[in-house]
Amino acid sequence: MCGEKRFDKKQLSVKHFVEETFEGVVHFDNKFFRTIKTLFAKPGQLSLDYVEGRRTRYMKPIQFFLVINLLFFVLVRSNPYSLNLYNYLHYSPFTYFHTVKIVQARIAGMGVGQYMYTYIFNERMKSESKELIFVFIPLYGILCWLLFIKYKRLMVEHLVFATHFVALTLCFFFIQTYLVTIPFYFNSDTDYSEKIDMMSGIVSCIILGSYFGVASRRFYKTPIIWSIVTALVVSICVVAFIQVYRMVLFYKIVYL
Repeated sequence: MCGEKRFDKKQLSVKHFVEETFEGVVHFDNKFFRTIKTLFAKPGQLSLDYVEGRRTRYMKPIQFFLVINLLFFVLVRSNPYSLNLYNYLHYSPFTYFHTVKIVQARIAGMGVGQYMYTYIFNERMKSESKELIFVFIPLYGILCWLLFIKYKRLMVEHLVFATHFVALTLCFFFIQTYLVTIPFYFNSDTDYSEKIDMMSGIVSCIILGSYFGVASRRFYKTPIIWSIVTALVVSICVVAFIQVYRMVLFYKIVYL
């Protein structure tokens, strides 16, 4: 076919297969680790390079997000997006939405015991909380469009920036899980603490909001004052989006 190298039967040898596989893995590793390094070391640079056509050195935004999401799915069992049913029945702000009555009605309608329903709910939550994380990309994309509308960027450019930011949040929560969450609950007699959830939420707000401010200044070329304002807005939105996401998952699992 046009554009392809001429096929040679020697390419079907075991030696060529191993060499080609090794080359592909090494090439992938180089791009992946270079992308990770730039994501942390130079906030906003990945998005800037992509929209300006400098794309060969790094993984494509969606490809990179999918790899990070896969690693997050496999390596992180407990995550900020996922809560057991017990938390929805005993802690605010979830109980403000009548979660107890909703669950009781659902259990009665299904004709199962609470123990069985709890098991079903928790298993679905573990998988679906990670499978639907991609919805944060258009969510942050719309937020970026609203915050930076006067900079006249195309919607796809906002989505590229949002994709890299969501990938960064997954990396952050991965680090937070293994350095804070797991050590804390390993030495605790509970699997959830409202106080710890609130404290980790505040820390997440500050760190992710600050990162967003620095990244947006590099990508959108914003004045420092507006970068600070957007950092504060995103700090609030990080926790707000996660809480909304938790409730959406609750309703999805209960009613669908």
